[in-house]
Amino acid sequence: MSITEKKTTVMESIEETPDTERLLLARLESSTTSEDYFRWMLFVVGFYRGTNKTEAASQLLEGFIELSKDPEQSAHCHLALGQIATDEQRHEAALNHFSAALEVAPKRRKVVYVLHNNIGYCLNSLGRFAEGEQHCRAAIEIDWTRASGYRNLGVSLNGQKNILGAAWALVEAVKAEEADNRARELLEKLLAIHPGLGVQCPWILQTLSSDQSKIPELPVM
Repeated sequence: MSITEKKTTVMESIEETPDTERLLLARLESSTTSEDYFRWMLFVVGFYRGTNKTEAASQLLEGFIELSKDPEQSAHCHLALGQIATDEQRHEAALNHFSAALEVAPKRRKVVYVLHNNIGYCLNSLGRFAEGEQHCRAAIEIDWTRASGYRNLGVSLNGQKNILGAAWALVEAVKAEEADNRARELLEKLLAIHPGLGVQCPWILQTLSSDQSKIPELPVM
């Protein structure tokens, strides 16, 4: 099915949809270039995800992947599909999508960082900690200023019984982004299980006692 045929299929469903969805689908149908279609498709996908219509979102993304010859766009679609699967706790499916996105070799550093980091998260969730560590380190090499790579690396190292390494990674995550309480909570749990760490590594206690405002947790990934 071509983009034109796909737009026709989209248009056929417009009359049966609520106002916001109808407007988005109309803009999608009226797009004149593949880039415009891709942009509006992402708006529709975002709307569907926000209204818990993930099956419809997935169908749009999967259909676009079949037609797209642009590696950046394909990577973005696989990334979105992986995020949907992650939200639904389908970590094996998410891993497959993130890996597929990485295989098309996207050029944007931010996208490559997110893919390596998300692959590490999925591998950790599947208990494949050594493999997860490799991808977390790859993410950190791309951008060492972001907290999520260190946080997931801490989970990888802890899963491999490298307690000191896990503590270091989680401390780096806390220092990188104090507004994200997830690394701090993981560090507190690690210290509760291994109380001797506080004596062996006083820098852990210094990090935990640092002043910070209480900010709501961010979505897990």
